[in-house]
Amino acid sequence: MTASRKTPHILIIGSGVLGGDVLDFLLQSERDYALTVGVRRPETALLRVNLARYTAMNLGREPQVDMMPLDLMNIEQTAERLDKLKPDIIFNAATLHSWWVITKLPPEAYKSLDMARGGVWTPMHQVLVRRLMKAVRLADSPAVVVNASYPDVVNASLAAEGLAPAVGIGNIANAVPGIRLAAAYMLRRDPAAIDIRFFAHHYLSYRMPSTGGTDGAPYHLTIYADGAEVPKAEIDHEVLFSHVAGRFRRVKGLAGQSVTASSATAMLHAVASRSGQVVHGPGPLGLVGGYPIRVSPTGFLVDLPAGLTLDEAIDINRRCQRYDGIESVDDDGTVRMTEASSKIMREVIGYDCRPYRPDECEERADELASRFAEYARRSGVSDLSVA
Repeated sequence: MTASRKTPHILIIGSGVLGGDVLDFLLQSERDYALTVGVRRPETALLRVNLARYTAMNLGREPQVDMMPLDLMNIEQTAERLDKLKPDIIFNAATLHSWWVITKLPPEAYKSLDMARGGVWTPMHQVLVRRLMKAVRLADSPAVVVNASYPDVVNASLAAEGLAPAVGIGNIANAVPGIRLAAAYMLRRDPAAIDIRFFAHHYLSYRMPSTGGTDGAPYHLTIYADGAEVPKAEIDHEVLFSHVAGRFRRVKGLAGQSVTASSATAMLHAVASRSGQVVHGPGPLGLVGGYPIRVSPTGFLVDLPAGLTLDEAIDINRRCQRYDGIESVDDDGTVRMTEASSKIMREVIGYDCRPYRPDECEERADELASRFAEYARRSGVSDLSVA
């Protein structure tokens, strides 16, 4: 008789926009998980958890979800609760700065600040997941940590301290469906026949689907049809990307958050099953940028197409990150912003993007949050609550 397989236990940290959507997808899936949601304010989170349960029940599922009070700023308490809960997988959906917060600004104020690109907010994305990883190590937990908080950069910076999450979600993965649809259209194939291996940093993965171009940012893309590699001469990438932003353009912003949540769910399914599935994701193995990742019983492996080495893939992402405002992530975890992005932040909100080590992220995040809040008030916005 074959021994029954243990039901994977997933801890979702956060019940806001992303955490709540991922909870929805997990509960509605045909897979059995033990689910716990870790939250700072259980009385508020209960409403979101019950919404997810109602929806799943309408679809014929009978889900059970537990809740656990959890304050990531308290490392010792978090470690104690992880030791008691013993999750197999931890999905971190918590950050001090959700990406959509700056979209609350008036258009001109938003445009001025957005020119600095996403990397400038790295300290605020790093604080909570760094404390989470310290708690994971303190508890000696074997849980696989999947990080949603700017993993293209944060995971690499934390790697220097031995605190890197296993992998991230979203970003590069969000561009994959559009590329597959566009390639299927150009090759006159069914989308199910198309597979890709895409390597790029956060900047390109969100910019290209909106503009249809790369702005010169480097990337690598291999396309397969029915398992065979499509010669580069047969499919023009400029035309392909124009279709992604045209014929196959999707709803963006918060209304399109389901794409990120579904990519996170796909990663969690792959981590739970360990069946050798290839999924795209950022920050695997403490690397900068995004990669296709094979999730096997023995761990994570960057799935390289013929003709591309891992060193070349890493170099592509290191060069691509500069378009997101990141000059480099040093071997000691120091994050350096580009001079262009630093200049914008100095001029627009008076924040100095000087290089910082991982252990300085909280100090930098506090100052950045204060400068941004002041800028938002001057722009006529007072509510910057993060969900």
